[in-house]
Parts: sequence; structure tokens; C-alpha cells
Amino acid sequence: LVHAAGPLKADPLLSRNAVGVNPFAVQGSKSLVCTVLELSAFEGRFRFRVALGLGGKELEGDLPHSTTLGDLGRHIRASALDQERCFYLVLPGSETPVSALDVEQPLVDLV
Repeated sequence: LVHAAGPLKADPLLSRNAVGVNPFAVQGSKSLVCTVLELSAFEGRFRFRVALGLGGKELEGDLPHSTTLGDLGRHIRASALDQERCFYLVLPGSETPVSALDVEQPLVDLV
């Protein structure tokens, strides 16, 4: 961000550390697409089922009620995507991937 405007340099989502842990691919990059098939709130937790690419593999699990999109993405990456640094995540009812800038959005806003 050497040549970026002041407000961009100060944006915490664009810091070196934040970018390093962000699991979501940016538009135009060559990355795996994971599709959230199911996402529901259940007894103070979120249950999810995700298709991992087009090969028929799926991941199911549950996460705490305080989970963000980034938390979900990091869980998917750590649990099932050994070689992938970043991936596209498509939510139920959407045809476009989650933006890497939505990493802090709470899942409770989506269910």
C-alpha cells in the first residue's frame, strides 16, 4: 500500500496481518469455489454444509453463534483445503462469491 491514499493505508482489513489470514480470494484470482449448501442457527450455534469445489466432497460442521464469515472461511480452509491459501465462498441464494472485504461480517446477519 505504498502508493495508496491515507484512508486506505489506515484500513485494518488491508493491513499485512489481516490480508495474511483472510481466507477469501479476490475477484479475478484462480481459486477453488466452495458453495455453502446449508447454513442455519441451532441451539446457539451455526450448522453448515459446504460443497468443496466440483468433485463431490462436502464438509459439515457447527460453529459458535459469534462466528463471522472469516471464521467460517478459516474453518473450511483448515479442515478441508490442505493446499489452498484462498478460495471463493458462495453463500446460499447467491451466485457471486463473498468479498474478501466481508471477512468480519457476522453469520447472524445472514441467517
